[in-house]
Amino acid sequence: MEHFIKQWNKYLLSESSLSRLHQHISEHDTAVITAFRNDPSSSEGCVAATPPVEQEDPLKANKTRNKNLKAVLLRKGYGVTRVDGSYVENFDNPDLRKEVSEESFFVVNLKDNPEFIKDIEELGKMFCQDSVLLIPRGGTEAYLLGTNETWPGLGDREPVGDFKGGEEAEFMSRVRRRPFVFKEISSQETYADLSRNSKWAVAKIAERVLNESR
Repeated sequence: MEHFIKQWNKYLLSESSLSRLHQHISEHDTAVITAFRNDPSSSEGCVAATPPVEQEDPLKANKTRNKNLKAVLLRKGYGVTRVDGSYVENFDNPDLRKEVSEESFFVVNLKDNPEFIKDIEELGKMFCQDSVLLIPRGGTEAYLLGTNETWPGLGDREPVGDFKGGEEAEFMSRVRRRPFVFKEISSQETYADLSRNSKWAVAKIAERVLNESR
């Protein structure tokens, strides 16, 4: 764990990327969400119908789930940046402690849609996530919102603190004493930036996912 803390910069964004994300956080509501699950075939704790995925391999299934989630986010007009979220599994047991990474999305409410928080919450439920990370405009009082029946609990909030620039702990919060960091993998995408064919494909995927979840 000491090594993980000392090497925090290895997992964070580059200086230019930090500046961009910090600007988004300062100007808009933002969130971090994923469709990854330890067992994507399990519906334990789920409170909503989850779009079915045919792949048996968990990694392939999770990547398909994230592809579906991303299509819905783009179709709703949000800015989407793929990031790697990392946390420490079995933090309380030094012998079993290990860093775990999962592909997530940093989502920006570019048009300041008043339905943003509700949309993220509903997508967290749709993809049976324990929680989604919501960051109010300005980066203060960020919190995890429970979106299934496991920890922290459906509809419950778990404060994770503020996101501050220029500090060693930037974009790193402690949730139940587990460090969480993320690093940028791709540049921000929006529906408007897509090619004509990509827009068509995203629209079709989003339509299918939303229909299957009803």
